[in-house]
Amino acid sequence: MVNPDQKELFDVLNQQTEHQKRVDRVLYFVLPITAFLLSVICANLNWQSTLGTFVVLVVAFIAVGIKRQNLKVWLLLVAIYSLIDVYLSSKYSFPIQAVGRHTGTMLTFTGIVGIARPYIDRWMLK
Repeated sequence: MVNPDQKELFDVLNQQTEHQKRVDRVLYFVLPITAFLLSVICANLNWQSTLGTFVVLVVAFIAVGIKRQNLKVWLLLVAIYSLIDVYLSSKYSFPIQAVGRHTGTMLTFTGIVGIARPYIDRWMLK
């Protein structure tokens, strides 16, 4: 037998999961567009870098923004990819401007997506 307090709690939890599903549907649309725009802006002026940056950003955004995986792990993976991409795109060197632009932009926006998700959920509940 479920008492009225438990029923109310279950109703609130169901409402919360519905809001989270709604936010997930919106983010599945918004995050790839954001990743595309960022990859065009910060890639290293070749199509391989643009494509690789887009794929890595989409996967990282979905992992930290929707699947809620560990942000630190994804920041590390994004940094590793970015440094490899800069190294290969710059003919086996590390120009500091390219490292700052590429790595800094990717890490900043991955961090923003990972940190902002709980705030978006709270905002949708109100």
